[in-house]
Amino acid sequence: MHGGALMAARQAVGQYLVYAKGWQRALIAAGVIAGGALLLVAGIVTGHLVMAVVGGIVLLGVGNACVQVIRARRRRRGEAGDG
Repeated sequence: MHGGALMAARQAVGQYLVYAKGWQRALIAAGVIAGGALLLVAGIVTGHLVMAVVGGIVLLGVGNACVQVIRARRRRRGEAGDG
C-alpha cells in the first residue's frame, strides 16, 4: 500500500515540477523534503513507527525525485545554451 502511495505522490509532484518555473521547483522540492523530515521526526518523537517509515520513504523517494527532475532540467537548459 505504501509503495502505491509513493508512486502516486511522485507522479503528482513530478507533473508540477516539469511545468513549474525554477523558483517554483525549488519551493516544491523544499516543501516535500521538509514535510518528509517533519513526518519522520514526529513519528520518532510520538513513537509511531508507520509515521516514521512513511516520512523516511517520502524523504528518499519523493525528495529524490524532486532533486532528479531539477538536475535534469538544469542539464537540458545548459546543453541548449551551448549550441
